[in-house]
Amino acid sequence: MARKVRFIEPLSRPGRPFNGWIRRWPLLGPILLASILERQGYDVAVYNENVSGPLQDNPACLEDICSADLVGLTIMTATATRGYGLARLLRLSGFGGTIAFGGVHATFCPEEAIQFGDVVVCGEGEGIISALAAGDIRGGIHHPHPPQDLDSLPPPRHELMIDFEKLLALAGGRQNYELPVMASRGCPHGCVYCSVTQMYGRTVRRQSHERIQADLELYVKRGFRRVFFYDDNLVADREWTRNLLARIEPLHIRWHAQARVDLHWMDPQRSQCDHQLLAAMRRSGCDLLYIGYETVDEATARLWNKGYRGQDRLDNRLMEDSRILHEHGIWIHAMFILGPDHDQAYIDRVVDFSRRARLETMQLSVLTPLPGTPLFQQMQDKLLLKNFPEDWDFYDGTHCVYPHRRMSIESLQRAVLAAHLQFYRSLGPAWQRLRKVLGQSGSVSRRVGQLWRHARLGPPIFNQWRNETYRYIEMIRRRCGQAAQL
Repeated sequence: MARKVRFIEPLSRPGRPFNGWIRRWPLLGPILLASILERQGYDVAVYNENVSGPLQDNPACLEDICSADLVGLTIMTATATRGYGLARLLRLSGFGGTIAFGGVHATFCPEEAIQFGDVVVCGEGEGIISALAAGDIRGGIHHPHPPQDLDSLPPPRHELMIDFEKLLALAGGRQNYELPVMASRGCPHGCVYCSVTQMYGRTVRRQSHERIQADLELYVKRGFRRVFFYDDNLVADREWTRNLLARIEPLHIRWHAQARVDLHWMDPQRSQCDHQLLAAMRRSGCDLLYIGYETVDEATARLWNKGYRGQDRLDNRLMEDSRILHEHGIWIHAMFILGPDHDQAYIDRVVDFSRRARLETMQLSVLTPLPGTPLFQQMQDKLLLKNFPEDWDFYDGTHCVYPHRRMSIESLQRAVLAAHLQFYRSLGPAWQRLRKVLGQSGSVSRRVGQLWRHARLGPPIFNQWRNETYRYIEMIRRRCGQAAQL
């Protein structure tokens, strides 16, 4: 009988404003590791609590997992507390196999994670998963070599995730679901708040164009018409991207990706704009980019090592970059970060910029020091919440975990929530989203249905976020007292 392996993605904290999207886009790591083992004949499945619900409320799932030989828990910093709780739950429920922790948090906090499991995998797990599944490794902290040839890995079989069909139904069918894929690992930049370069390196490893094309063709045959490239910066290499776009275009799919806002400039002086690259992106199906604007303040950009091209005022350059992307028909989801030196006037400035730049969607997060980042080393002595591992639950970009220099934590948390309400209640972004959806190909009923599904996410998310904000403020008052007001 084949050995049995189960992977788990722990539940995200209830009340987080991004849960509606976390649920739609599962981590690819567990799915890829499961795909490797399935090829080798193992009995494998992936449980995602964000989709299937808490394990303690699902006796059949819990029983299935407890009968496995190996359970792999993939934890981010914000899900570490839940992951450790699941390990305790499994032991209390009679699980006698091996518990292995992996993921970015386990990578940078291995001595912590090993207290709750048998094995900790630091870094990328493809090189060790077969030995773990075979039972050759049953304990210890391991640092496997990362795969250099990404073409040697199988295409992720998303169907190995239990209740994957629920995600497709939420999206209105597989033709509307943005299927997660990944063509490269690593990022050439070194932002102080980001753990990507520590996890994957600053040398970007990429799949071949032929392999990416073959995988996308496979997904198209299965009925998927949209993909979301999880790559940290899909267009970091201009020529590689051009060749990729030429192969994607005949597939007639739509795709989303993460990228820099100034991706189209060919020189530091911003004198040569690569309109051909943007046109090729649009022709190949790009209709949305997730862009880390991070800040509209030049001094903050330098402090965070966020390098932008050009010499003019940063907000003017970002405005021009946004305009150019829009002219090529690309929708923008802009991500900003609120740092310890920012105040209410700066928050208002971000909202005003987002409106004037006609950004379709935006999010404003709180600068959060995550393990494995230079920022964590700089700020760990200043943290208010350091009762680890329980307090990792608040290290998610939504909660301020240190004394803010310009605002009380209470006023900051309320201001971040209010900024989103202010932006999304304005008519401009709403009208742009309506025009965007109605302008897409396909039946009117499908497009209106898609718009309605997106619109329905908003009110419950904001209500849950508001309640979470009030709960957090009360908790900070109880635990930190005056320190929370500094």
